[in-house]
Amino acid sequence: MTRPWRRFWPPGVHEARIALPETPLSVILKRNAQAQPRRTAIIFYGRELSFAELDDASDRFAGWLRARGLAPGDRVAIYLENSPQFAIAYMGTLKAGCVNVCLNPMNKAAELKRDLCDSGARALVSSDHGYPAVEGIRDETGLAAVAVTSYADYLPSSPTLPVPPSFATRPERFDRTESFLTVVTDSKPLTTPEPRRLTDTALLQYTSGTTGFPKGAEITHGNIVANCELQRVYIDAHPEDDVVLGVLPWFHITGMECQLNLSAYLGTPLVAIGRFDLETVLAAIQRYRCTATTLIATVNVAIASYPGTKNYDLSSMKTCCSGGAPVPQAVAERWEAVTGFKLIEGYGLSETTAPTHINPPHRPKYGTVGLALPFTDVKLVAVEDGLTEVPPGEPGEVVVRGPMVMKGYWKNPEATQEALRDGWLSTGDIGCFDDEGYLRIVERKKDLIKASGFSVYPAEVEATLYRHPSILEAGVVGVPDPYRGEDVVAYVVLRPEAREGATEQQIVEWSREQMAVYKAPRRVRFLEKLPRTATGKILRRALREIP
Repeated sequence: MTRPWRRFWPPGVHEARIALPETPLSVILKRNAQAQPRRTAIIFYGRELSFAELDDASDRFAGWLRARGLAPGDRVAIYLENSPQFAIAYMGTLKAGCVNVCLNPMNKAAELKRDLCDSGARALVSSDHGYPAVEGIRDETGLAAVAVTSYADYLPSSPTLPVPPSFATRPERFDRTESFLTVVTDSKPLTTPEPRRLTDTALLQYTSGTTGFPKGAEITHGNIVANCELQRVYIDAHPEDDVVLGVLPWFHITGMECQLNLSAYLGTPLVAIGRFDLETVLAAIQRYRCTATTLIATVNVAIASYPGTKNYDLSSMKTCCSGGAPVPQAVAERWEAVTGFKLIEGYGLSETTAPTHINPPHRPKYGTVGLALPFTDVKLVAVEDGLTEVPPGEPGEVVVRGPMVMKGYWKNPEATQEALRDGWLSTGDIGCFDDEGYLRIVERKKDLIKASGFSVYPAEVEATLYRHPSILEAGVVGVPDPYRGEDVVAYVVLRPEAREGATEQQIVEWSREQMAVYKAPRRVRFLEKLPRTATGKILRRALREIP
């Protein structure tokens, strides 16, 4: 197939010169630690961990997994915000040959139970203030070992950046759990990483693809290191000079691959921000002279709109990528005017281990997600059959193949067959090429909502709303929001007996107690009936058009 975009790759990028790694990240991390043991690996509000310390702690975590009976291929759940503990558990799981299952720390008990049971996770690491959500459902899962940590365990006595208040609390103790700090201090280390093939699964990344309930995308060791190398070459990373800002959540594929994994792969310092705070992000860039990061549209808007941004020295930044949702051209232009450097938008999915496309840093086009990476093919096909390529200039569904594409969905052959055809992944997004091969995402094929960079699945939110005793019917859609990208809005039909007592605000507040805050509807509208097709399906388009 023709690939016109290759002519516009950054200077020096040629597939013939790129050798994709044949070694898993676990081995590469150890190699980096042996080469530069005292080099800083993670900076956490002023606390610095060297690569030697990260390597040793993750060796001991791997040894703990072995001592608790876990074998290669077993799943380990991580229920944490960005922190040294997350990095240690993640890398230790890879070293033990186990599979990471990174859970959203905002998930509630029912959501945790679903992912823990589906993955069959046998071990879990949780924060102390997150563990109560696990405690109530633990006996309904296959968890055999649980380690609990306090973020305060890795905070310095005099933080250099504002610390989230909940991070500073001292740890609680829970029955049938072990201290994470004891685990990574006293456990016998597994000093040689378990041999793994590049085709072996390294990560179960839960996503719904385009609609429905979450499915576990099986990301391989090869997927992870191939995408790290392609990013290194494409953005011209310089490990000896770079400092990466890690502010996107690492449980999400973008933060995980573009910050946590890439920093370990390159051997560069990673400034870990546990929870987004605008002043903290700006202060971190200035204090630690960060050179690269990946953000989402919501953060881009916040930085570009904040009057105080001009008070910070951001001149160290060389590369700022953006993912998660398309960035409006006006936002990108405002970003450049305020910060003094260009915004490099990219595109990818959980199923593609983050980016398949990145704008070339030397000539980005605002309003597009850039060009396909080396060794990556992309085409646009007719929505009707998913096979016929559309004529040049016309929109079509984006399908991709490349070394970063998942091997399939965990224990879900039907969904795998639907998404993967002869190695081509159907993304569910509608896109359009320009004459140079730059890709613009037009809309989503299905009804996935992107709220503040997070994926929200209408069917999942609706299923929760149906548990409310006053609700007869519910339809959920995303509506444009200039800050969050999209807001979650629920249209509800009440049961006749509830129409006098229930209020829209009561249901909003109830929803926030039942699901992660980014999923909970920010607005609820009462309707007499929901618009439906002749076959009974909710007409979401009609809901979006309600004034």
